[in-house]
Amino acid sequence: MADTMDTSTRTDSEIVMIKETPFKSLGRRKAYEEVADQIRSRIFSQHLRLLDRLPAERDLAVQFGVSRVVVREAIRTLELSGLLTVKKGAKGGIFVAQDYDRPISDSIVNLLAGGEASLEDLFEVRELIEPYAASRAALLGTEEDFARLAATLAEAESEHAKGGSIRSMNIEFHRLVIRMSRNPILSVVGETVLTLLTERIKHIPSRETSKVVLGMHKKLLAALLQRQPEKARLAMAKDIGAVGVRLARMNDRTSIRRAE
Repeated sequence: MADTMDTSTRTDSEIVMIKETPFKSLGRRKAYEEVADQIRSRIFSQHLRLLDRLPAERDLAVQFGVSRVVVREAIRTLELSGLLTVKKGAKGGIFVAQDYDRPISDSIVNLLAGGEASLEDLFEVRELIEPYAASRAALLGTEEDFARLAATLAEAESEHAKGGSIRSMNIEFHRLVIRMSRNPILSVVGETVLTLLTERIKHIPSRETSKVVLGMHKKLLAALLQRQPEKARLAMAKDIGAVGVRLARMNDRTSIRRAE
């Protein structure tokens, strides 16, 4: 059964996949797993790139020689793993994604919800990751990286002077430092923890804390610009520690030791 959309409206990736390199018909293993494996292989081999749109569900079913139910289950599996995203509407479809942190995020959320992990555990992971990332950033950061950090800090200072909230900019500052470690696995874990913590402390007033954070971030940026990894590591550790104390006092929750 062919899709009603003609080839003139398809993306390049769809045309290639349908006409030149169709997927292979499947054997007797769990069909949805084989479908997922072939699509995953195409993504990792760069035959499918970020934001490329896959053929419609019915076309995929024809190519694989399976039912649309099987294709739907495979797509769902890859969506949960962060490799695909499904969008609804006129411009919707099945698109290649890179939400690699999604499985990790879901696992941590489940641990927190089930009481097997606490915010304190998240804070401890942050203390392990971010000072190390800062020391790596001092060695591996590029001029472009430093310029981006400086711009984020300048934006935060300007907004703070106007009386606005700068928490999102502070979080972005830390996220950039984590990425400057040039370790994709550390980045996925570190950014996931940072995002989850941010979501859970968003109700805490941040005006008083923000002033302290700005000062800490200036010192951290100076250490990075000076290419001093140990100084950067200590500055990051002090930043996380100092802000954690203030947030704990404001929230009147002594169990919270580290946050920002």
